[in-house]
Order: sequence, then C-alpha cells, then structure tokens
Amino acid sequence: MRNHRQSGTDRLQRDARIAGLRDFQTPSLEAVEQRRRQLWQRTATALALIAGVVVAFAIIPSDRLTGAGAGRLVFVIVAVGGGLFLWAFHKEAALERLTRSLTDERVLTAALTNRLHEVSLLLDAGKQMNAHLEMDELLDTICALGRDAAVGQRMRLGDGVAGYVAIRRDPVLIDGHADPDVFPGLVLREPYVESAMSVPLVHRAELQGVLNVNAPIGRSFTGYDLRALAVFAEQAALAIANARLYEAERAHVAALLDLRKRREVG
Repeated sequence: MRNHRQSGTDRLQRDARIAGLRDFQTPSLEAVEQRRRQLWQRTATALALIAGVVVAFAIIPSDRLTGAGAGRLVFVIVAVGGGLFLWAFHKEAALERLTRSLTDERVLTAALTNRLHEVSLLLDAGKQMNAHLEMDELLDTICALGRDAAVGQRMRLGDGVAGYVAIRRDPVLIDGHADPDVFPGLVLREPYVESAMSVPLVHRAELQGVLNVNAPIGRSFTGYDLRALAVFAEQAALAIANARLYEAERAHVAALLDLRKRREVG
C-alpha cells in the first residue's frame, strides 16, 4: 500500500513537472486549471505570431524572394507550427492525467472523510446505548423515533418485512413497492413508504429483535446506508443483550433478598 501510494505521488510530481508546475508540492486542481489557461494563452499567442509571419510572407513581392528562400521560409513556418502543436499536446496530456489523478484523490478523500464521520457517529451511538441498562430507556434510545404507533407493537415470525428478516436474519433494502408475495402478511401504511431498511438484531447467534428504518419522502436508501445500519444493529443487539442480562441479574438478586427476608421473619 505504501509503495503504491509513493508511486502515485511520484507520478503526480512527474506529470506536474512536464506540465510546467515547477513549484508543485500539494495536489491542487486549481493550480492545474491555472496552468492549462496559461498553456493555451501562450499557444494562442504563438499561433498569432505565426499567422502574422504567414501574412507578412504573403504580401512580400514574389520578385524579392528566391525559390530556395521561399522554400526555407515555408519549412521554418511549418516546423515551428508543428513543434508548437506537439509541445501543447504534450503539456495538455500531462495536465489531463493530473486532472484525473487529482479528481480521483479528491473523491477518495471525501469518501474517507464521510467514512470517518460515520464511524464516529456509530461509536457515539454505541456509547449512548451502552450507557443504558434499563430496557425501556435503551429501547427509547434505539428505536420508535418518528412513529409512535410502533411502540409496543409485536409481529409474528414471517409476517411482513420484519418477520421475513427475523426468520432469515439477513438485512433487507426495499426501494419502491414491497412485494406481498415475498413478504407475506405485509401491512400497507399511509403514507406509503417508498424506501426502507430492515436489519436483524443478533448477538451470539440469538435474535434480539429487528430494526426497521423508513426513509423520509423524497429520499431513497442505498446499499451503503444498509451496511451502516447493519453495523449500528450489531451494537444495538449487544446493548439489548446486556440490558436483558442486567434485568435477569437484578431479578435474581431481588429474589435472593426476598428469600432472605422471609427466612429472617420466619
């Protein structure tokens, strides 16, 4: 990876030198575009000078030029013009390679920045969930946001999208109308949800539940969103498992205290 990155940097610097960016240090699309403008300004100026020479040659009386002198002059003009085009083409090719490389680098940097931001949000979400050991508080933190009717609702395994995911334990991305033949028992809602995600909450091979997320009107989820939700679901499943373990331990301690109290009274 390091060698590949170094070779990419060397290639950028080589193309920058070819294009005339002598002080090239940091990738910059702005510097490349500025150099491109300079290149074509200079090319246009040179072409204008050549055109001026051609015009001047055309108005010179033919009796003042010998055949050999005229031939040499034409050869010089053609050579200069051809050399100019080759020079400009060589520079433009290097600038084009620089533009593609720097554009790819900017896209990659933006993707990495978004990924780091996503990871940071997921870590914060995990901290928030793990801070709650009371099941009710934890569930309020995880789900039922924006749809109060979903609070306390239960579905049978196999019914609807959530039941489908619960049985197969695979994330599902829905874009458009869900097929009732694929999701038996599907309940249509108003307004109709055009895009949604559903992921299983699994911890140590035990199903803790299913997390559903509906997209707002005008937005569609992507596979990237589904992967991010799947990571969130892993943390949520762990938090739910911990909360259930906490409740079980608390109930066990309460039972022991009650038993001790009864023995003391008896």
